[in-house]
Order: sequence, then structure tokens, then C-alpha cells
Amino acid sequence: GAGGAQLSVQPWWLEERGCIESQACERDLQCGSGTCCAVSLWLRGLRMCTPLGQQGDECHPFSHKVPFLGKRQHHTCPCLPNFICSRFLDGRYRCSLDFKNIIDF
Repeated sequence: GAGGAQLSVQPWWLEERGCIESQACERDLQCGSGTCCAVSLWLRGLRMCTPLGQQGDECHPFSHKVPFLGKRQHHTCPCLPNFICSRFLDGRYRCSLDFKNIIDF
């Protein structure tokens, strides 16, 4: 009879984290709210719906606001509205809190 060895193989679509909600796109308007159509890190010619930058996420200082009607050239989206893209001491740009938008109590 068949041996009791059960081979558990993960379905291919679960292996890449984030593949499920990632969707190919050409422009921002094809993506849901809170995302933009950014160049894929893995496949140069491909654009994917990518989440807007949270605190600490890498960003590009010249990213177009959402929705941008043209085709994006970067693999990062602009930061979420309450963050700004600022340059850190290591020379990289990351999303950080926009202190102008914080109300003093």
C-alpha cells in the first residue's frame, strides 16, 4: 500500500509574500486607494500596484502625487499623506512624520 509519508507542498501562489494583492498595472488609476502603480523591483518592464509609503519606508523625493496620470519611473510610491519623504543621515530617503501636520495641544 501507499506509505504514510505525506508530502506537503505549499501552493506556488503563497510562496512570494504579497503576490496575492499585487496586481499588474500601467497607471495609478488602475490601483486601489492607498496604492500607486510603481515599477516592479523584480521585473523591470512591469509595474505593480504598490502600497504608499509608511513611516520608515524608502521613498523617492520627486515621486509624483497620487493619482499620477503618466507612467511612474520609480519602484517606490509616494508616502502616505501624513508622512514626508526626508533624507536621513545615511543619505537614503525614507517616509517620516510631517511635523507641520501635527497639531500642538
